[in-house]
Amino acid sequence: MDFTADKLIRRKPIVIDSNATVKDAVNLMAKENIGLVVIVNAQGDPVGVISERDVIRALAQGKNLNSKVTEVGTVGKLITVKPSDSIYKVALLMNDHGIRHVLVVNNEGKLQGVISIRDIISEQRVISRLAEVAEAKPSEEIRGGD
Repeated sequence: MDFTADKLIRRKPIVIDSNATVKDAVNLMAKENIGLVVIVNAQGDPVGVISERDVIRALAQGKNLNSKVTEVGTVGKLITVKPSDSIYKVALLMNDHGIRHVLVVNNEGKLQGVISIRDIISEQRVISRLAEVAEAKPSEEIRGGD
């Protein structure tokens, strides 16, 4: 059985407008009990993300909660996968980039969902499959994906 990214999408992605404030993002994360919100433009396309880590870093630097999410979050260099990409690729991207969330976007760049490291580790079947795939491939074959 091949596990693909779309199989781990748990719910509709939680998004916030690019003009929103960090305070808005914090309130949304608290309400939804999540650690990351996707920043979208007026067309609803993902342009960035803001995470708990981003908020902590910004506060440590003296930024104001009324700052825009685009001033605090990661904008422009999104790590994404397609719904049909393997869970193994998702895990490698998280590891290679030191991140805990990956966006799932379709061929048109429309946001389909967000996969967190928690989504991966909470699925015993996925963990077993990742172990099988890692065991079957030499490390130089699996680095980076396509």
